[in-house]
Amino acid sequence: MIAVLYLAIGYIFVCALIIFNVEPDSFNTFFDVIYWATISLTTVGYGNIYPITTLGRIITMVSSFMGIAIVALPAGIITAGYMKEIESDKI
Repeated sequence: MIAVLYLAIGYIFVCALIIFNVEPDSFNTFFDVIYWATISLTTVGYGNIYPITTLGRIITMVSSFMGIAIVALPAGIITAGYMKEIESDKI
């Protein structure tokens, strides 16, 4: 779970750095970009901050798809742990 947390934080910073360079007019501060990356990672997408160029939108789409995978990782880990406990109780 700690590895997933580090992966998510790293992914947020990498996406933030990329979009900050691609969309300098859309985001005023680096915190705005971190906020955007976090919202895109979790696929919430409030819509209050968004890219306006085609490249920025493509990056957002890729970020959202990768966000689904990163958010789903802990669910698989937790389920595997439950299944392991269920199997060990049967023995």
